[in-house]
Amino acid sequence: MSDSTKSDISAKDEDTFRHRFELKKILGHGGSGEVHLAFDTYAQREVAIKINRHNLFEDPVAGKRNRKMWMNEARLAGKLRHPFIVQIYEAGSTEEFNYIVMEYMPGGSLRKFTVHDHLLPIPKVIDILCKVCNALEFATKMGVLHRDIKPANVLLGAKGEVKITDFGASFSAGSDMTQVDMIGTLPFVAPEHFRKALPSLQNDIYAVGVMAYQLLTGRYPFSARSPEDLIYQKLNEEAMTLESWRSDIPMALRFAVHRSMHPDRELRYTSWRAFFDDLVTAMPQAPVEMEESHSDSQRFNFMRKFRFFQDFTDTEIWEIVNISRTLHMGTGKTIIEEGKKGNNLFLVVDGEVVVTKNGMEINRMRTGDCFGEIGYLDEVRHLRTSSVVATSKLELIEIEGKSLRQASDGLQSRFSKALLLQLVEQMRKTDQKLFEMMGIE
Repeated sequence: MSDSTKSDISAKDEDTFRHRFELKKILGHGGSGEVHLAFDTYAQREVAIKINRHNLFEDPVAGKRNRKMWMNEARLAGKLRHPFIVQIYEAGSTEEFNYIVMEYMPGGSLRKFTVHDHLLPIPKVIDILCKVCNALEFATKMGVLHRDIKPANVLLGAKGEVKITDFGASFSAGSDMTQVDMIGTLPFVAPEHFRKALPSLQNDIYAVGVMAYQLLTGRYPFSARSPEDLIYQKLNEEAMTLESWRSDIPMALRFAVHRSMHPDRELRYTSWRAFFDDLVTAMPQAPVEMEESHSDSQRFNFMRKFRFFQDFTDTEIWEIVNISRTLHMGTGKTIIEEGKKGNNLFLVVDGEVVVTKNGMEINRMRTGDCFGEIGYLDEVRHLRTSSVVATSKLELIEIEGKSLRQASDGLQSRFSKALLLQLVEQMRKTDQKLFEMMGIE
């Protein structure tokens, strides 16, 4: 344990935690407590632990607010399960403090990418915004508004994963436990808040718009010198346009960001899906700077329109995106070879493939089709029963079979059902083709 940690945690508290948590270092301080990196000896994993000391709740000014914010996060333990929301494992108390055990994100926050000389590539910013939109859409459906979205509350994993954290200021529908007078961080607070409007998802949409503006320019939309001036500008003036700071932002992206932070919420986006769709539209216009031709968000957007996934939830589709990749192949390329082992699945994004068995054509697959299901469903041998060859330039999404078998039980069950339904349909078509070749009607 570091000396800085020892100075903040009393000996009594160490006795309470030492049989389970090994506190390593302080990750950050805030008005309502501190966050520590720790090793959970029970679960055998690194975790982040937010600690709120009881004396913070006794403060006559901030005590009530601090207690409500801690309760907000504690109530959500295990409830907001989404690929892009930091998981809260548990919450508890000792004699001296309350604590929340959370998923540890070693990459830090997006805050470091909000300075002018350290901005992310535009396609990466769009991809992050799409994931944030999807996560907040999920939270909204669960009856939760975040109300403190900002770069410091969007964290990165070791491999660049994006996850929202800190639901302390959240508003839950049907509960008065979450209402506090001043919530959020002033530059990200929507103008209607100062007109005493009731909270809505458009408050979060505005905050995401401001975050997008900051990630793209390294600046805030307004340049006030005091909180009072900032509130006045939000209520009475127009923000500086994105093109005032840089000229390489695609028009579709400028439109999406400006609309998301429109001062009149009647003209702002009314749904996360509409915001997401406009962001995805901006992706092809952005400079090609990403390793793959398609971002995670573009892959998600294709999959959710794919008939195969019509019964899947957005969360399940994102889970699939995380275990897939985009492939490009030329005409004549063999994707699957009969008799060889393999259990990966493939979705045709663009192009055509021919399926043969014993040298005889039995099927052709085009955009929107899935193949490779036999190798996946055959849990013992994983043998390919046919060959698949590209008959044109081909773009595919490859889903890793091994990872799919380690996915959530709900996803595996839904995927297996969809594969079986498709297999039955393909067998029917193959039988019909064989009958036609044999002259049987």
